[in-house]
Amino acid sequence: MADPPIWTVDDYRTSTGGRPVYDFLQGLSKKARPRVYAVLAMLEDRGNRLLMPHSRSLGEGLQEIRVPHSEGPFRIIYCFRPGRRIVLLHAFTKRTEQTPKADLDIARVRQRALAKEE
Repeated sequence: MADPPIWTVDDYRTSTGGRPVYDFLQGLSKKARPRVYAVLAMLEDRGNRLLMPHSRSLGEGLQEIRVPHSEGPFRIIYCFRPGRRIVLLHAFTKRTEQTPKADLDIARVRQRALAKEE
C-alpha cells in the first residue's frame, strides 16, 4: 500500500467562490490534462523537494510548475502555506520566453489575499 501524500495541494478560491486554476485545468484537452495532473501528483508527493525540470522558484515565495506539452507549455504558479499545504494560485499557457509580468502579478495578488485570510 502506498504512503499517503506528504503535502496537501489545493487550488486558490476567489472571494466569490471562483476556482480559476481548477477552471483552467478543466479546460485542457483530454490529451493534455493527464500530463499536468501527473506533475501535480509529483508536487503532492515531493512538495518543496520537487525541482527542475518540473518546478522552479520565481522569487518572493512563488514557485512555478513547468509542464511541457505540444499544446503548451503549461505553467502553474503556486506557493507554500503552513501545515505542509500548497496552493495553486494561477495557471496559464506560456507563450513567451519569460513568465509574463501580468501572470506574476495575478499570482502575487492571490498570494497576498491568502496571507490575509490566515
